[in-house]
Amino acid sequence: MKKIFLIINDKIWNSYKNFTSNNDLSNIISCLKSEYEVELICRKSSKKLIYPISEKFKFCKIKKIEEKDINIFMVSITPYNLICLLRLMLLGKKIKGFVYLRSDGFLEYKIKYGLIGYYFYFLMFYMIKKKLKLLSVSKKLTNVKVKRILHPSEITKEWQKKKKINNNFKTDFLYIGRFKKEKGSHFISEIFKKNLKNYKLTMVGTKKKFISKKYYNKNIRFISPVYDEKKLIELYDSTQVFILPSFTEGFPKVISESLARLKPIIIFDEISHVINNRKGIFVCKRDEKNIIKNFELIKKNYKKIQNSIIKNFFYTKDNFKKELLRSIRYEFRK
Repeated sequence: MKKIFLIINDKIWNSYKNFTSNNDLSNIISCLKSEYEVELICRKSSKKLIYPISEKFKFCKIKKIEEKDINIFMVSITPYNLICLLRLMLLGKKIKGFVYLRSDGFLEYKIKYGLIGYYFYFLMFYMIKKKLKLLSVSKKLTNVKVKRILHPSEITKEWQKKKKINNNFKTDFLYIGRFKKEKGSHFISEIFKKNLKNYKLTMVGTKKKFISKKYYNKNIRFISPVYDEKKLIELYDSTQVFILPSFTEGFPKVISESLARLKPIIIFDEISHVINNRKGIFVCKRDEKNIIKNFELIKKNYKKIQNSIIKNFFYTKDNFKKELLRSIRYEFRK
């Protein structure tokens, strides 16, 4: 069995089980381990993290890698990942492999750090691209040209069981994701606090104590990250509409999860490419009038919209595994 060195920016908390801060990692390791021996190049966390990693794997220190020819699978372009790659090059390793892009790093760095961030990411992108081939979740990412894309998903058979059209909703809008500026969570909490006080919003993904009190309001509920599949499904079932306020996205898994539970979705102009010919997704202008307009339209045609969602193609965990392995098999077979 061939070996792959998996380079990730996410930290791992190691105890009786391994935990990470990103729920993608367990899925990626599971896919790769089905055909390869996997060793992880990453940082360890001193604090407990929330997402369990079901698959067993080995931790790897770069200086102890004996092989001269190595296969690399890098998840995202970050300073840490670039440093790992440069260290391997300085040790004289012959490198081949892939960098897997899950989001638009150019736009994310620009939103967070301005033009300096954009050009800093460009430098990292250029250096890594010279050594590794690109895998992407979208053809719409800045400066990314790929023939084949991947569709990450956590959807199992459980997501498509017993879909109830529940009219006893606990919240009007649901958002699941990190509380970050580039994710639009600052924008959406502010607009619900100031202009949408009559609507309830539930935000899942960051502990309330880590969120500034200026975003608090009685119509906004904050819930810590949820990794349990059953509880996550219950959260989707409890809402009327899912809202994704991101300024940049690749192929967000929450879209697939929402649709799997027959939930209509509101997104904004900047990420209209995530629709991918799927029904039940409504593109909205970034203001309260258009949010209300779309919400009321959805309420009025709820059952009709849900019936159209049922006809969608649903991207699943098994689909992602097949796509990923098909994309890397030839290169690692050489």
